[in-house]
Parts: sequence; structure tokens; C-alpha cells
Amino acid sequence: TYGSDISPKTSSVTDTIFHLLFHASDASVNLRETHKLLAEGEKLAKKFKVPEKRLWHVKVRAFAGSGQWGNLRSLAESKSKPPISFRYFALAVIRGKQGVGEIVRYVEKVVDEEERYDLFCEADLWKRAVNEAKQMGDVRRVMHVRSICNSPEIQKICDDFAAAAYK
Repeated sequence: TYGSDISPKTSSVTDTIFHLLFHASDASVNLRETHKLLAEGEKLAKKFKVPEKRLWHVKVRAFAGSGQWGNLRSLAESKSKPPISFRYFALAVIRGKQGVGEIVRYVEKVVDEEERYDLFCEADLWKRAVNEAKQMGDVRRVMHVRSICNSPEIQKICDDFAAAAYK
């Protein structure tokens, strides 16, 4: 029932939902049509009993892939405990080259400190990565940041931490 530009005839339910959500951002689509496509995606997910986790992954991919950052944020804030990790939201905004504030918004909600460290490294947020490694007391991670970061300020922080740790 959808045009081939939105969903190819041979696509799976998940692909169809992805394309509906993705195309909700098209400039040629008016606001009413956007809401209609988003609602249609929800209806399809419910009809075919798409698991909540899968649906959230599809939404994150579709919203990030089509630059619907407002919808991504709304999704993240729609539940106190989302069915998927905030790691996926963080990776989406990092890969979507969003601003530091947007990246930090999601990374700070990631529970696992090692994952937070990895995400800060992925985003080239060296000072935050070093702070995360220092909180874990992990000299190896601090020195890893030192080896890949070109900032003399960050390198000095790393050197000072390592020197104090080896006393």
C-alpha cells in the first residue's frame, strides 16, 4: 500500500517500518503527512507484533539516518527506562556528526563506565574520556587517550595521572 519510493515490494516488515520512518523526514512531505507516516510505522509494528527492542533499534537507525534529531530525542525521552541502551543513541549522534552537547546528553546516560569511555573516545572527546578512565582508576586507558590525542593539555593530564598512579 506504500509507494515503491517508500517501501520496495519485497521488503520485510522491519524494512518497511524503517522506510516509513525514514521518509517521514522528506522535505516534500508536509507535517500532516509526516505524522501519518510515523503513525503508520507504529501501526505496522503493532499489527505484526514487532518486538519493542527491534522497533526501537529501527527507529534510532531511521531517525539518525534521515537527520530527524528531534524525533530521536523525543524517542529517548519517551520512557524512563528505554528497552535499548543509550549507547545506540550516542553512536547515532556521533556518526551523525551532531554537536558535543547532543553527544554528551546520551553518553552520560550510558550505565557502563567502560562503554562511556569508548563512546567518548569514538567522539574524540578526549578530556571526558580521560576523566572517565581516571574515575575507573585505569592507567592503561588514560595512556591510550594520551597516545591518540594531539592536545598537549590532555597529554599533560595523562602524564600527571600516570606519574601519580605509579608512585
